[in-house]
Amino acid sequence: SVKGKIDAVNSDIEGKFSGELLVQETLTIKATATISGDVVIGKLSVEPGATFNASCSMKGAIKELNQNEQSKTLSEKTA
Repeated sequence: SVKGKIDAVNSDIEGKFSGELLVQETLTIKATATISGDVVIGKLSVEPGATFNASCSMKGAIKELNQNEQSKTLSEKTA
């Protein structure tokens, strides 16, 4: 069981984690894992059976949404 803050490029979690988890690329949550807290990731992979009770945000998705919203606004102005 781990409690605290983890900052990693990639991470595979198999046991219990509680706290703040920042993963630059891919977080893999194994079937035996239990995660709670705040999670910021690039990509997420969850095996069946894992317990994931955390607030989660994906960094890449935020950038993509902002770019799509800007494109939509520009096309509406030119139309």
